[in-house]
Amino acid sequence: MRMLRSKKGMTFIEILVALLIFTLALGPLLNSLLAGLYLIQLTKEQTIAISDLRNMLEDIRATALANMFYIFPESLVDGPVSNSYQSVVGGYALMNEHITVTYVNVRPDLLEIKVNLTWKDRRSNNQNASIYTFKTR
Repeated sequence: MRMLRSKKGMTFIEILVALLIFTLALGPLLNSLLAGLYLIQLTKEQTIAISDLRNMLEDIRATALANMFYIFPESLVDGPVSNSYQSVVGGYALMNEHITVTYVNVRPDLLEIKVNLTWKDRRSNNQNASIYTFKTR
């Protein structure tokens, strides 16, 4: 009497099908992981941008109203050569970072100031952060 051997293991086709299913399930998972890493990096950059904007506001608030247009000229990117905004914020930590100060509303006793910061994230997307303040006599 001959005994039939039982099949042990899996066939090559079964292994390929299992590998295909695993690969298809792993793709979206890796995509989600990469998107999460990008958002973490973007949040770090936004935190740096907010810190730079706050440093600019401190310098603006410490400046007399009469000197505002000289020290922070209207719409001059990165400030005048004699008072570069890079020195105010402690150096630019973001890629292609630029700061611009604009005056939204100019009145003799009240000055509305907008500080805008632009940079490129690691995917080379343009990012922007702005903050407003008021200056009075």
